[in-house]
Formats: sequence, structure tokens, C-alpha cells
Amino acid sequence: MRGRIIATLTDYKYVIALVSVFNFLLTPIHIAVSGFNPGYVIVTNFTLVILGSSLIASTKLTKAFTYVLGLLTLTAIWMEFAHEGSKPLTIFRLVISFALFTNLCILLLGQLRKIKQVNLQFILMPILGFLFLGLIGGILFEAIDIADPNSFRRVAHFYSYSFYYFSFISITTVGYGDITPLTAPTQSLTLVLNIIGQFYLAIVIAVFVGKYINVKS
Repeated sequence: MRGRIIATLTDYKYVIALVSVFNFLLTPIHIAVSGFNPGYVIVTNFTLVILGSSLIASTKLTKAFTYVLGLLTLTAIWMEFAHEGSKPLTIFRLVISFALFTNLCILLLGQLRKIKQVNLQFILMPILGFLFLGLIGGILFEAIDIADPNSFRRVAHFYSYSFYYFSFISITTVGYGDITPLTAPTQSLTLVLNIIGQFYLAIVIAVFVGKYINVKS
């Protein structure tokens, strides 16, 4: 029974990771519907992201490294939630979560290179990579804001999720203007994310077309 569960998780690891990230993106809806403390909902959903995303590690070495980073990130998140306002815990959480999602992006790139044909995994992996980039951007924006609290023109109900919202708005080059970067570091990071978003889509489309042509040939 245990082996069957593990096999199922392995077969659907990209789907699980993708669903966990999309669930995190729906955090404001969860907060509005549940009426729970926003901090509790954010921490819970981010925990699901870490648990779901850690499944993508495949070899013993990458699993061990990813699980250690995931455990440290989970510990930092819940300790920070229990000790609200602790700056050292916040900094530790940002550093270790940045390391975790950077590691996950590297794992995805390595696994994507090994796929020889266009299948469901080949479609899901670039989407998941794009979402991980958005999460990394949110982590970086939050880190910049800690260093300088005047980095953004804030809107009502601005909380930690807002950094990830702004990251995805930037990486998709939408730019609603509800949150505005005011300092040089935030403006620079916003530009970098805009450029990454454009080139990422172009590169992914090119890889898809190239792989499809090779398969047909």
C-alpha cells in the first residue's frame, strides 16, 4: 500500500506541484471565504507549496538536499508565524526559501533536458518553472522591502502575499499600477522580471516547436 502511494505521488509529482502553487495563488480567495487570519492561510498554503514541490526531486542526492531545504523552510515559516515580527526569523525564512526554489528550478531544467518527446511532463515542467520564478521574485521583493520599508507605494490590505502578487504581475508584464516600486532596487528587479517573462515565453515556445519537429522527424 505504501509503495503504491509513493508510486502514485511520483507519477503525478508535476501535477501535484502545479496544483499546490496555483492553490497558493488563490490565497486571497481562501482568506475571504474562510475568514481565517491572513497570516495563517498564507503560511498553510505556502507549506503545501513546499510539500508538493519537493516531490519533483528524483535521485537520492537531490531528494536528500531538497527535503533538507524544504524542512528548514517549513521550520522557518512556522517559527516566524509563532514569533510574529521577528526580523532574524524573517530573514532566515527568505534566504532558505530562495535557496529551495532556486534548487527546484535547477532540478526542473535538468529533468527537462532529459525528456526526448513531447508529453504531459514536457508541458507541465515549463509551466511549473515559470511559477517558481514568480515565487522567487516575490521572495526577492519581500527581502528588498525589509531592507527599505519605503520600497513600494502600498495599497490597502497589503500583506506578505502582495509581494508574490506583484512578482507575477511583473513577470507577466501586466502592470496594473496598484502597487508601485519606488526605489532603484525594486524598479531594477521589476525590469529584470519583465525581461525574464518575455524571454522565458519566447524560449519555451521555441523549445516546444523544436522538440515537436524532432519527434515528427
